[in-house]
Amino acid sequence: MADAPVIGLALGSGGARGLAHVGVLDALAEAGVRPDLIVGTSMGSIVGGLFAQNPDPALVWDRLESYVGNEDFASYWAPFVPRNELEARDPQHRLAGLHDFMQRKLIAVKTVTRPWIQDESHLRDPLDHLFGAVTFADLEIPFAAVALDLISGNSVVFHEGPLVDGIYASSAIPAVFPPLERDGMVICDGGGPFRVPVEACRDLGATFVIAVDIPAFEDTNFSTGLDIVLRSNTIARQRLNRFVCAMADFVIRPDVNQFHWADFQSGEACRARGYLATRAALPDLLAELKRRGSAGLGDRARRAVRDLLRL
Repeated sequence: MADAPVIGLALGSGGARGLAHVGVLDALAEAGVRPDLIVGTSMGSIVGGLFAQNPDPALVWDRLESYVGNEDFASYWAPFVPRNELEARDPQHRLAGLHDFMQRKLIAVKTVTRPWIQDESHLRDPLDHLFGAVTFADLEIPFAAVALDLISGNSVVFHEGPLVDGIYASSAIPAVFPPLERDGMVICDGGGPFRVPVEACRDLGATFVIAVDIPAFEDTNFSTGLDIVLRSNTIARQRLNRFVCAMADFVIRPDVNQFHWADFQSGEACRARGYLATRAALPDLLAELKRRGSAGLGDRARRAVRDLLRL
């Protein structure tokens, strides 16, 4: 019999859409597919870190609901979400829309007049509350968080030390939160060049990578030059991402493009889409795992990955 593959789960970035990862984990758990290691970028690092800490998708969701449902958290991201025309005709929604418009203008001014618009505590404090004083070594499943060094352009893979440091760095959106400065590096959210961390999964010992790719496109009417620049940048990142995902052994793409990346009120719907996409993919995934000889998968592979992470 062929050696059992070491299953690596590469959870991509995606903001609120990344809550679909929980549905993916739910469906995989139901099918008895447990990853030997998890690597995440941005929201993928938050979901992956929670699951690595306690591999129970229901508990992960309960903790995430508390995290994204916090009033301060929700109120900050709300102005990024455009209101539709039906809401705009409602006087109450028009008032809320005006408030959001002013908030977006303020955010735009801050973005071009300072290096970041939020203090580190606005991200780190909720993450501290979510994870506690946990190190990577404390986790039940080996886990790594991927970020970007703005100086060298290389990825930074966190797999030791305080868990929150790695997840903060992986989630620190450029121009929104301060980057993490360490050892001559300036480290921020890796969701640009390392949107789905397939390569890091391979480097950490995975021989069968399941990539979860969250779509990045937004509807836009190109009303400003910034809209055009942002869409051009998104297309470039998506083209790179297609090449990266082609290196995975299996790719799951939840259908969450209709939800805005900052609309955390759509979290339950995104979770459901992740579950449905994974359920639909399971026959092919299980067949491929069987072909690779996954019958012996378990503690042996997990011990080997842990040993690799300690090197």
